[in-house]
Amino acid sequence: MNDKMAPTTINRDLQALKAAMYTALRWKLIDQNPFAGVRFVQVPDAIPLFFTKGDFQKLLRAITEEWLKEIIIFATLTGMRRGEIINLRWKDIDLNKKLIFIQSSPTFKTKQGKRRVIPMNDAVYALLCRKRERLQNEEYIFVKRGRRINDDHPSKMLKWYVAQTLGKECKLHFHSLRHTFASWLVQDGVNIYEVQKLLGHSSVKVTEIYSHLAASELHNTVHRIKIPLN
Repeated sequence: MNDKMAPTTINRDLQALKAAMYTALRWKLIDQNPFAGVRFVQVPDAIPLFFTKGDFQKLLRAITEEWLKEIIIFATLTGMRRGEIINLRWKDIDLNKKLIFIQSSPTFKTKQGKRRVIPMNDAVYALLCRKRERLQNEEYIFVKRGRRINDDHPSKMLKWYVAQTLGKECKLHFHSLRHTFASWLVQDGVNIYEVQKLLGHSSVKVTEIYSHLAASELHNTVHRIKIPLN
């Protein structure tokens, strides 16, 4: 094994090899899958990085491009992935019911092909209403000079602003906005199962990476146990 290769990279390659061999097995090109018994490398739990509210406000004040600021705010207040945001169309929005529909299209596939619905908070609703007034004839919600934004452009721009405002050593990136959404909710006492639904995680085990943030909020819970001990 290459010690310099990340465990997640090794697991991704193993998964691809297993899938390829199962296809070969199904086509009767081989008698058995040589990777069937190979175990994935254990990946240590990593605490997700997220913006503090102070750093987030500092970042927003530094950004001069309105389109980028809108995307960053939208990502942080919805927990949506970059691809979901860039490919979001007005037909996926119900302003009357304040709902956002995340779904695959001929040019975009959601993660695992699943469809989910995200409720808007007041700030997201107001942002979309303002954009609806300005962009009457656009297909996509987030555009730059009338054109759909390239997939990696917001990430590169955000990375540059993070380095300028929070320091070059700062590791926060675009996906950290999704972590920020979840982390702020958990810190505010939101149930981990509700956060799971909002993020679209298939299992609550995935969402449990944020559970450590709720530890300080659990003091009121443990104090509910009252029993005389003398």
